[in-house]
Amino acid sequence: MPRALVVCCEGVVADNVSATNISEIVTVHTHTTLDRADRLSQETEGLYDLSNQEIVERYGLTFWQETRGVLEDGYYMEIVGTLDSASPRAASLEDGARARIDNSLESGFWGSHPYTDAEKTYWRGLVDDIAWPLEWGYDGGWHYALTWKGFSGLAIIALCIALSGVFAGEYRDRTVAVVLPTRRGKNALPIAKAVAAFLFTTGYWFVLAVAIMAIHVGIYGNEGWDLPLQVTLGLDNPYPLTVGQAVAASYALGYLVALGMAALTLLLSSRLQSTMPVAIVPMTFVFLGVIGLFSTPLAKAALLTPFSGLSYAFDTMASYAIGPVVAGLPMMLAALYGIMLIAFVPLAIGSFRKHQVA
Repeated sequence: MPRALVVCCEGVVADNVSATNISEIVTVHTHTTLDRADRLSQETEGLYDLSNQEIVERYGLTFWQETRGVLEDGYYMEIVGTLDSASPRAASLEDGARARIDNSLESGFWGSHPYTDAEKTYWRGLVDDIAWPLEWGYDGGWHYALTWKGFSGLAIIALCIALSGVFAGEYRDRTVAVVLPTRRGKNALPIAKAVAAFLFTTGYWFVLAVAIMAIHVGIYGNEGWDLPLQVTLGLDNPYPLTVGQAVAASYALGYLVALGMAALTLLLSSRLQSTMPVAIVPMTFVFLGVIGLFSTPLAKAALLTPFSGLSYAFDTMASYAIGPVVAGLPMMLAALYGIMLIAFVPLAIGSFRKHQVA
C-alpha cells in the first residue's frame, strides 16, 4: 500500500493535520470514494461487461478512474476489507486490523493449523505494540527491497554449490593423501578452510544484500524507511516494526540462514567423496521447502527451509509452540540455523581430520 495517503487524500489533507485526523480522513474518504464508485457502476447498465479500454473509450478516462479504477485498486480493497472484517463495520482502521488478526487466529494458520492459546496471546501481544494511528506515505524502494528477500533464499543454493568442494574437492583431487599426514595439514588446514568458507559467505551475502537494496532504492527512491510495516505488507501484519527495521532484520536473518546452510554444506563436503551430492543435498532441501508450501499440512515445516522461510519471514503469522513457549517464524529460523552453524562446523572439521588416507 505505498500510495496510501497520497492517493486517498490528495487535495484533502493539509500539511498540519494530526495523525489521528489523518486516520479519520482516510477512513471517511475511502468509504465515500468506494461507495460512489459502486453506485456509479451499478447505475451504468452493462458496465461490468466492458473492458477497461472500452470504458475509457465510451465514458472517458475520468469516469473509469471514478469506477473501475477505484473498485479494482488494491489500496481501496485493503482499507475497506479491513474495516469490513468487523461486524458491524469497524469505526477505525485499528479496530478493523485487530478484527482481521482475530479472525485469522480463530481460523488457524492458513486454515489448517489451529493456534494454541499461548500462540494467540503471543500474536496479540505483538499487535498491542503497534503504534496507532499509522503514519502513511510512499515507501516504494524499501517495499521492493523487502519483497525481494525471498530471492536471497534462492541465492543460497549458489552459495552451497560454491562451497561444495571445500573438503570434498580434496578427496576428488586426491590431494588429501598429501596434506593430511602432515601436522599442519591435519590441524590448521581444516580450520583455515572453514574460516575461508565463512569469509566467502559473508562477502557473498553482503554484496547480494547491498545490490538488492541499492537497485530498488536507487530506482524507486529512499523515502518511507521509517513508515510502519503495515503500510507495505497489509494492515493485518502483526509485527510492530518500521519498513526499514523489517528490511534490516530480514537480511540479517538471511545472513544467519546462509551461515547455517554453509555449515551444512561443509559437513556434507567433509563426509562425501564427490562434490556433486554435496551440492544436490542443499538444493533438494531448498526446493522441497517450496513444494511443501503447496501442501497446507506441511506448510509450517516447509517454512523452516531457506527460500520459503525468508520469503514469509515478517509476512505471515506462522508460529511454533511447545507448551507455553512460543516462537514466531523469524525466531525459529534464527534458532534452527544458528544451531546448525554451531553444531556442524566442529563436526565438519573433525570429520576431515579423521579421514582415513588410503
